[in-house]
Amino acid sequence: MAKTKSTTILVFISCAAILGFAGSAFAYESGIIKTVRGQVRIERGGSNLEARVGVPVYERDRVIVQDASSVGISMSDETLLSIGRNSTLVIDKYSYDPVTREGQVATSILKGTLRYVTGLIGRARPQAIKVTTNNATIGIRGTEFIVEVPDENKK
Repeated sequence: MAKTKSTTILVFISCAAILGFAGSAFAYESGIIKTVRGQVRIERGGSNLEARVGVPVYERDRVIVQDASSVGISMSDETLLSIGRNSTLVIDKYSYDPVTREGQVATSILKGTLRYVTGLIGRARPQAIKVTTNNATIGIRGTEFIVEVPDENKK
């Protein structure tokens, strides 16, 4: 019995769903790049993308900001992330349900500076916000803060 093209495609889609295939095409958009100054890139699933205004960001994205550069990200719950020069930030976890306004945000600032303004998630459930650095985990109880993490490789 010969396989048809539609049968092959159906088998591929079924296998991808069963195996939990998670390419960016199947991920939910967490936010969007609102401002970019200088050189900023996003590492996503082994690929490097240039960060430009309008580019979506996803859970597990690593945002890398070069010298004399910065980036502003607006998350879907209106959380604002401003990442300064020579910084690396990872969006570890992001979920938000606009109907129930429930969600969770976990980020890691590996080096550099981060200005964080909480959105709807942080206003409704501050305990659902977590920022991790190499030395500490910060639970958010306010609405705005700045974190600076020195680059351990530069002495």
